[in-house]
Amino acid sequence: MRPSRPIATVALLSLLAIGAAGALGACYTDPNEQLDEMQRTLDLTSTLDELHAKTSEILITMDSLRAVVAKQDTAIAALANLAGVRYVR
Repeated sequence: MRPSRPIATVALLSLLAIGAAGALGACYTDPNEQLDEMQRTLDLTSTLDELHAKTSEILITMDSLRAVVAKQDTAIAALANLAGVRYVR
């Protein structure tokens, strides 16, 4: 009887060849796909920058409105005090 070792060796070599072919295929990427991915990344970056700028504007506006409300609240409290009306903040 012949040992089954050569069959196992052939099977192992076949699996290695298939794995190597798969690895080589996985390494190749289409240059157009790479360019498209880079463009999407740049678009996403610019969109995030725009959102950051808009968020900053909103925060500045909110701070300004808080200041206005605080001044109005102080003025209302002073008027209520002069009029003798109870004013609860």
